[in-house]
Amino acid sequence: MEIAMANESDIAAPILEPTPALRGPIHSQKLGEELPIFCERCGYSLNGLPQSRCADCKILHFHCPECGHRQPINTLRPAAQRILGRLRALWLCFAVFFKLNFFGWLLFAWVSMGVEWSYRWDNQRVQRVVVSAAGGGTQSFTQAISVPRELDLEAVAAFGLFGLGFGLVGRMLLLRWRRGYLVGLVLAGLMLVAVLAGAKIRQLDGRSTINPYSRDFLMMTFIGASMIVIGAWIVWPIWMGLVKLFLPARTGAALLEWQRNMSNVVGKLAQE
Repeated sequence: MEIAMANESDIAAPILEPTPALRGPIHSQKLGEELPIFCERCGYSLNGLPQSRCADCKILHFHCPECGHRQPINTLRPAAQRILGRLRALWLCFAVFFKLNFFGWLLFAWVSMGVEWSYRWDNQRVQRVVVSAAGGGTQSFTQAISVPRELDLEAVAAFGLFGLGFGLVGRMLLLRWRRGYLVGLVLAGLMLVAVLAGAKIRQLDGRSTINPYSRDFLMMTFIGASMIVIGAWIVWPIWMGLVKLFLPARTGAALLEWQRNMSNVVGKLAQE
């Protein structure tokens, strides 16, 4: 009877799972054992190969037995590399398209500034114009004479503010150039060419014999060019102050470091 009861208790006893201590230590798989990793140079599969540590930089890497290439273990998979490459190419195309439109349309606006600010209509000075009318007769009327525009506060504000904004934004779009004042000088040169061309277009369109490049008009263009250089020169310190003021310290430092590195030219040999 006792034997039967013992057997029944053995049958009814629940089966206990072994504790983690009894199972033994759980080993995590290393990178390269569960993911398909391929050699960047020859495409040889590095799955399951042993990892070694560099004696100089202490970085774990795979040693390809096919071509001898040493590849860090944190290398992205080829599919991810292709996706990132396409995204980078798309962003590059968008950035180039945006910059071409920005500088192209603003240079066109500078041409318009030259057209509109080179001459003005003087109502006190008029000329008599005689034209042929239908039926063989003639008609005459008077119109104001276009004369070179004088330098005034409105002209100083227009050229100064437009030049300052063009220099500030243009410099931030050309961070690959290290020297801000050189960027300003180049943009100022393009601006001078555009404005002078606009004044010449106005002269040819109005068939005027008066030289549009008066002293006052040249002073306007000089003010605009000077403000472009000043804006391109001071925008980087202003930008650094705004980043440090509104962004967290680590985020701001990373952003500024990335923007500084855009102007660093690294040779292909250093990237190997």
